[in-house]
Amino acid sequence: MDSDEEQPSNIFTFKDEKPAKFDCSYTQSIKNQQVPLVIDNGSYHCRAGWANNDKPDLVFKNVTAKFRSRREKDAEVQIGNNISNFEMIRLIMRSQFDRNIITQYDVQEQIFDYMFSNLGIDTDGKVEHPVVMTEPVVNPNYCRQQMSELLFECYGVPKITYGIDSLFSWYKNHQNPATGNGMVIGCGYQTTHILPILNGKIDIQHCRRINIGGAHVDGFMQRLLQLKYPSHVNAITLSRAEELVRDHTCLAIDFIPELEQWSTPEYYDENVNKIQLPYANATGNLISAQQQQERRQQQIRRLKELNVKKRQERLAEEEQELRKLIQLQDLLADDDDDDFSNALSENGIESEEELQALINKLTVSIQRLKAILDGTEPPPEEPEPRKQSSFDLLDIPDDQLTPDQLVKKKRQYILQKAKEGRAKAQAQQREKRQKELIAEKELEKKRLTDFTGWLTEVRQKRQKLLETRTNRKQKKSDMAKRKTYAAQQRMRIISQLAKNTKKDDTFGSDDRDWDVYKEINPNMSDSDSEAEEIQLEELETMLKEHDPEFQKDMDKEVGEFDIAEYYRLHIGVEQIRVPELLFQPSMIGVEQAGIVETVDYVFKKYSQDLQQTLAQYVFLTGSCATFGNFKTRMERELLQIRPFQSKFNVFTAENPSLDAWLGAKRWINLSDTADVWITKSDYLEKGPDYLKEHVASNKFLPNPVLVNK
Repeated sequence: MDSDEEQPSNIFTFKDEKPAKFDCSYTQSIKNQQVPLVIDNGSYHCRAGWANNDKPDLVFKNVTAKFRSRREKDAEVQIGNNISNFEMIRLIMRSQFDRNIITQYDVQEQIFDYMFSNLGIDTDGKVEHPVVMTEPVVNPNYCRQQMSELLFECYGVPKITYGIDSLFSWYKNHQNPATGNGMVIGCGYQTTHILPILNGKIDIQHCRRINIGGAHVDGFMQRLLQLKYPSHVNAITLSRAEELVRDHTCLAIDFIPELEQWSTPEYYDENVNKIQLPYANATGNLISAQQQQERRQQQIRRLKELNVKKRQERLAEEEQELRKLIQLQDLLADDDDDDFSNALSENGIESEEELQALINKLTVSIQRLKAILDGTEPPPEEPEPRKQSSFDLLDIPDDQLTPDQLVKKKRQYILQKAKEGRAKAQAQQREKRQKELIAEKELEKKRLTDFTGWLTEVRQKRQKLLETRTNRKQKKSDMAKRKTYAAQQRMRIISQLAKNTKKDDTFGSDDRDWDVYKEINPNMSDSDSEAEEIQLEELETMLKEHDPEFQKDMDKEVGEFDIAEYYRLHIGVEQIRVPELLFQPSMIGVEQAGIVETVDYVFKKYSQDLQQTLAQYVFLTGSCATFGNFKTRMERELLQIRPFQSKFNVFTAENPSLDAWLGAKRWINLSDTADVWITKSDYLEKGPDYLKEHVASNKFLPNPVLVNK
């Protein structure tokens, strides 16, 4: 692809972004003031930073990978942005999450080590900062117990508080989060949660989870493209699928009609996004003009040699066939009726006339091929057959012959006409070839004196032959169809000839008439002229030899191979089909309701008044909320499930991916947070699973205590 050419607006390339390097500073003021550390511990990205900053200091993938070298006994662990190529180590990557619940706390400890070291914390053996950390909805007490134990016992943090990421995002975007009502739709990486909020508090009893999230959407995109482009399976990695989902997808406002639009070529060409994969340019552009000319001459020589070889093979086949047919005709001269009839049947020939027609046709074809192969001389005279036929009965009147002699006379008459027909065909062929030679000489003379005119004339002859061949094929196709005008006209003429009258009749209206027509016209149409095919080959060889532009035109006609197009991924219907997974999980075989059905189910758990109250603030957050048209799609769906003329409002987080961290930072800075912290003494006194409730937290449900009776 020429670098100077302007790339079409619908062609994109993969960014293949590398993980960013961190540049964090642990200042003395942060250390002295014990600024809280805010951690949004997501199942895809972990975001961590100080509460007095405008954005998180660290954003990295929440995974680790352990490499074990054959030479070294100790294994090397890479974490987060230290992993330069995720695809190379995807099979050995580990995450602390099982769906959205943390279960692998050895991995979580490695993540904390990576996090605290990149933040620059240099205190000896402990982290002397309060920690604000997100946790899943209805996080099991056991998981919270393990997390608190890790932070208090291993890192010595002074105090901790936990909150739900979607509710922190709610706190960031709602004007009155402490007293507000609404329905939060949190679209995460592994799961999607529907969270009703009443008077600023989460109603845990009616929360619902859908086991569909961004991970399933990314995987769906990868699988679709790998099935669509099996030759590029290795190039369609999960990381690239994530990029395609992020940059080239959006939700359909009305899925079925938009799906039908994609089936029209015009809409497809206008809206498809083409992703250019990297490829190596062909080396043809690197050779010199002289080398290109030499290659072209070699191709022309090979083409001529191939044409000669094909004609020689064809000549040998036709000569063998002609000898076979002449041997059949000799049986007729030998008065061997039974052998002659059997031989005709074995070769699929019905009569002596058909046999003679085949012989004449082969004779003409053989003479022409010999003339072409021998050079520019006219076809030579065909030698007389070795066995001379005698026609002594032809001049004797019929009344002087016996019945057997009459039959023999008829055979002699047929043989004489066959001999005359062959001689006439040869003479016509020689005369035709002589005219062709004169025309070829005139054409060659014109090439030397007027090359432009010669080129135009040769191109016109070739185009005329192509049009003739096309018309013949079309006529043959029309004759093969009963309903066409050409076939009906032919049947009408046949019937009129049979009746010897021009009156209208109904022949051809019945299927049996069509069977009769096919029986008397088995070939439906004449085959392409062999002479025209040979002439077409000659003209094209001449054009390839003398016209450099002809080969380019031929490539355009047959469709030149475009290597750049071969390495392009067309993102068409996938633009709307992939994110539709959030609304139709059954597309990948997950037997769960989509977002709309689940929202409707949660609404029906409340009275009509509370439903109306919750519908006034439907809030979308999470990374999947960044899909285009998400808000419009939810408004359309709510319009269908809510009562007639009822009101509702849909809001989207200002920054769906980052607002959980920003909301936690805002909450810890603005709220009176004296009563929200879990201190080390609370941890020791009330148990590791203890939780202090607040506006963005889970409900604390203590583990049941066994009582001995």
